[in-house]
Amino acid sequence: MAKDYYKTLEVERTATEKDVKSAYRRLARKYHPDMNPNNKQAEERFKEVSEAYEVLSDTEKRRKYDQFGVDWEKYDKLGSYGSTDYGFDNRKGSSDANTQGFGDIFDNIFGGKTKSGTRTTPGTSTSNDFGFGRSTAGSRPIRGEDREQPIELSLEEAFNGTTRQLQVQSSETCQSCMGTGLRGGQRCATCLGLGVVPRSKRLKVDIPAGVDQGSKVRLAGEGGSGLSGGPRGDLYLKVHVLPHPVFERKGPDLHTTISIPLYTALLGGEAIVPSLKGGKLGLSIPGDTQNSKAFRLTSQGMPVLNQAGVRGDMYVKVEIVLPVNLSDEEKNLFRRLRDLRPQ
Repeated sequence: MAKDYYKTLEVERTATEKDVKSAYRRLARKYHPDMNPNNKQAEERFKEVSEAYEVLSDTEKRRKYDQFGVDWEKYDKLGSYGSTDYGFDNRKGSSDANTQGFGDIFDNIFGGKTKSGTRTTPGTSTSNDFGFGRSTAGSRPIRGEDREQPIELSLEEAFNGTTRQLQVQSSETCQSCMGTGLRGGQRCATCLGLGVVPRSKRLKVDIPAGVDQGSKVRLAGEGGSGLSGGPRGDLYLKVHVLPHPVFERKGPDLHTTISIPLYTALLGGEAIVPSLKGGKLGLSIPGDTQNSKAFRLTSQGMPVLNQAGVRGDMYVKVEIVLPVNLSDEEKNLFRRLRDLRPQ
């Protein structure tokens, strides 16, 4: 999942070093395990805050994070391989660890070989007319990584479906080296040899009706950029449905509670039930209805994802409200009723 360290620390991207430190101290105190014993959620939040502070409190790490975003560590690792003279000393049979070739670097970072040395992606021959020990990254396409990003929806949005404009952090093929990672026989200075550069993009996303907590909406080709002409990965929006003040969702069904007067419970009548579609639903209450009785409204629940026209049910529990501030006449009527129906 893409990490926004600024959001984690609840500061702006323009925050000063002092702002970052102050935010960290405040959040660290709030979520520290000693202050939240046996609270796994607070413990995870504390780890996230600490991780964000480790990066944003370090001037160099923050600069790289601001430049490369979520992939900054990959760029940093690739850029730490010293000389730009890649690929020319890595001949077959060489035992010098310092002559690691460009292909080896990609293998180390992206898992191009198994531990036994067998390639997991197609490549060129292990030697050629120039004696290079392995193919360069530009000779074998690598699919971009899939990414995941959280998205919050109200229950109404999950019910009706919605459209969102999202700002996502992604990457694109480096135009300086056309994704090869090499320029003029040397590592590309623009992308540090990775073949891709970060980008920010706005997406218009249609969220279908019926999505539930944990549902994933797939945006094909909006994930990480592929290397050496490989296809882009996908972006998955992981849905978090916010709590609703009136309805509780259980799968495709909705549950709610309404209040009815004592007289309606005793004599029968009609009650009004809210609806996520807007407007109200009428519920017929039979006489002698007991407190906490639940009624089912068929097909008035949530839409079922990817099943057009299919909806769950709504369960309505009634709470009987006793009259208060009775007049003398009303009290006398209840006394008469008590006398007519002795316990």
